[in-house]
Amino acid sequence: MTKKILKQKAERSEEVQAWIDAEVAEQIERYAQIAQEMNIDLTETREQWYREFEQRLQTTGFNWHADNKKIIKPEEIYPKPDGEHKVVY
Repeated sequence: MTKKILKQKAERSEEVQAWIDAEVAEQIERYAQIAQEMNIDLTETREQWYREFEQRLQTTGFNWHADNKKIIKPEEIYPKPDGEHKVVY
């Protein structure tokens, strides 16, 4: 007869559960800080980065293979997506 491990969860002590809850709360707080910085604090700076990057693509181009360089035309630049940037962890 086999034991159904997936249906039986191991018991956690109160100390371990308190530690897990503290870690989860810390991660949620850290996530909120990172999301705030990404989506609100860095908005103007990110827009400047986008403009600089597009300018480099249109003037100096990029190396697509070894020493082969390609200049990107303004109509070939992919439009920026709308919406918030996601924090992935």
